[in-house]
Amino acid sequence: MKAVEIFMIRKSFTRNSSDAIRQEAEDMINEKHYKGYRLINVDFDVADNAGYIYAFITMKRPNTY
Repeated sequence: MKAVEIFMIRKSFTRNSSDAIRQEAEDMINEKHYKGYRLINVDFDVADNAGYIYAFITMKRPNTY
């Protein structure tokens, strides 16, 4: 069983997409935290010429050392 899990959220890049993806990432982190996951890192990235903004969330699984 892997101790670390990486989640990805993708949104098309529009006027309010940075706020929308931030809120969605925050909701996912809170949801996973209540299930026992621990946050390691959050990274936001804009893909060149693709028109998308990404959020990569790295979390440690529950009951892993």
